[in-house]
Amino acid sequence: MARLKSGMLVAAALRYASQELIDCVLVRRGDADAGAIFIHMNAGFDQHKILARILDFDGAYNWQPITGAGWVDADTARARLDKEISRDPDAFVLAVDDPKGRNPFDVI
Repeated sequence: MARLKSGMLVAAALRYASQELIDCVLVRRGDADAGAIFIHMNAGFDQHKILARILDFDGAYNWQPITGAGWVDADTARARLDKEISRDPDAFVLAVDDPKGRNPFDVI
């Protein structure tokens, strides 16, 4: 199966978010071909989560929170995101502000 390039996935997610009125912006542009993708979710009331795109054992991509199972404060989320970017400077970062906590990549 052909793998979609990161830049194409991000562009599609931004268009979908715009159609669904999800506040989603590209904070950091990564490598268009194979950059990692991170999502900084903000559900309001200091509820933040960082999601990373993970390849599972079946070869499918899933979104996994890398800040723990629950929501964390903004400083904790930012620190984890900074740590990931220091390891992979070619990563994309999207910021999603949505009270429902919707991930625009879930439909792609």
